[in-house]
Amino acid sequence: MDIQLLLVPYDSGQRAWRCGAGPEHLLRAGLAAHLHRQGHVVTAIHMIEDDPAYPPAEIRTAFELTRRLATAVRSARIAGHFPIVLGGNCNTAVGTLSGLTPARRATFWFDAHGDFNTPETTTTGFLDGMGLAMTTGLCWHHLGAMVPGFQPVAAEATFLLGARDLDPLEAALLQRSAITAVPVGQIPERLPDLLARAPLADTLGYLHVDLDVLDPAVGHANNLPVPNGLSLPQLTTAVAAIRARVPLGAAALTSYSPEDDHDQSVCRGAFAAIDAIVANGP
Repeated sequence: MDIQLLLVPYDSGQRAWRCGAGPEHLLRAGLAAHLHRQGHVVTAIHMIEDDPAYPPAEIRTAFELTRRLATAVRSARIAGHFPIVLGGNCNTAVGTLSGLTPARRATFWFDAHGDFNTPETTTTGFLDGMGLAMTTGLCWHHLGAMVPGFQPVAAEATFLLGARDLDPLEAALLQRSAITAVPVGQIPERLPDLLARAPLADTLGYLHVDLDVLDPAVGHANNLPVPNGLSLPQLTTAVAAIRARVPLGAAALTSYSPEDDHDQSVCRGAFAAIDAIVANGP
């Protein structure tokens, strides 16, 4: 496969801090060379940077990055490359999905957390806890509309996989939505049936892997580990089931903090997840 790596090395508006250090760490660990060994071509490695004319600020910086990422994803696809985003925060998904329009899109969101808060439901004020809600158009409407190509993804074509740590109001909001939430205990066994029954015809898939979906026994992806997560074989088998159902337009790995990955087991898991994503083409 012809791959373009798009790095967004920011966490909460700060470059190379915490999970913002993850994208470049994966490169230093040999990701591009690993993909070459697997028979892929890494055509380009593109760094998405904030506008240097402004000081970092979580909300402004996040949306500036999504705007730039949307343009980069669209350009990669026009050139015939498969975009893989290495992002510090999950809200990069707004930019990636915007780069896939006007196609009808489907989202497959692996995460220990729901990322389905809004400014009205959050108790922490953490913008990145709103990433999935942003992609479905539940919040930040004005700033979202400023991202080139932004269109909400239909909840009916959205899957939240492996989430097990949700705030009460977030959980209630998710329950009222048409999103398909698949608990760890149903992955991967029930996934093919759920995918078969979902309205996914003629969709272009976006596969989003927040690495803390993995069980802490695999390793700590970041400073927010949640027990009872997915094993690496569960994750890669689920990815294969999704790829068998829909063509992929883009994928992302997010929320990886190298300082929490003491034995590099999550780094190795990230490589295995990417292998599953790009196996035999999009």
